[in-house]
Amino acid sequence: MKDSTKRFYSLLISFAMAIGALIVYTTMISPSLAEIQTLRAERESKLVTLADYREAIEETNNVIEASQSLASLTDSFNQVIPPEEQIPSLLNQLYGLARMSGALVDSINFQFMPIESSSESSILKPIGIVRSTVKCSGNYESIKSYVKLLETNIRLMDVYSIDVAGGNEENPSLSYTVVIDAYYQSQ
Repeated sequence: MKDSTKRFYSLLISFAMAIGALIVYTTMISPSLAEIQTLRAERESKLVTLADYREAIEETNNVIEASQSLASLTDSFNQVIPPEEQIPSLLNQLYGLARMSGALVDSINFQFMPIESSSESSILKPIGIVRSTVKCSGNYESIKSYVKLLETNIRLMDVYSIDVAGGNEENPSLSYTVVIDAYYQSQ
């Protein structure tokens, strides 16, 4: 075979292979590429949806945490200013704090002060006051310690007045009357 014939056959075979490659591309590869693009778009859509779900779950968890912290804040507020008088708790606190300070409690009396009504549009409940009169005896350090304990007690209280009597060189014990205003939320 001549060189020119060999070149012609090689050119003819190359042309047939190019046409065969074109046919394979159009019948097999092109539909697969379209399917691949569809699958990629579907995957991207699912990734975006997954990211949206994760963000929604995170926001929901934040709301749940905020509501739980709000509930604990409400509980803490109810300890500071209880929703009712809670006289047994107040009596226990006043007596316990006096004993902790080293004072001997003679008597504790309670007086309910009038409640000022608030406007109907107010979201705050009216605050009531229980005025407690505690008569104790002890030395100067015990009264000082008692007032300090009242100041740091969890329930909101004000020392309204202190009256001190007694005490001399023979008997250094003092008798004192402490008037305390304890606050509560009225219904």
